[in-house]
Amino acid sequence: MSKLRPELYHGRVAYAPTNGTAYLMVLNAVREKDGLIHGKLHDDGKSCAIGSYFDAHPDWGLYALIDEVAAVNDSAPSMTPRQRKTMVMHWLRWKLHQLGMPGFAAAEKP
Repeated sequence: MSKLRPELYHGRVAYAPTNGTAYLMVLNAVREKDGLIHGKLHDDGKSCAIGSYFDAHPDWGLYALIDEVAAVNDSAPSMTPRQRKTMVMHWLRWKLHQLGMPGFAAAEKP
């Protein structure tokens, strides 16, 4: 169970990506949103970074990185949703670069 997103639960899922694949899938899901909320998975039709992943992949799981991504998402509650999206995308690209995924080094600037 996630400490930062307690509404999530561990159940049977069709697929649960790990490592770089999971970060990349979260990045792609966040890219599709106009902005990100903080503190909750979903609120009034809006989503945080992890909620965006589940919006895009409702029957899939996500385990090890939920609290890490949620912590980054929630690290600046005073940001606007659009600013939060930019910050989270920047961090996800940095994380993918740190994991050795080619093509993300040049993407450092949001």
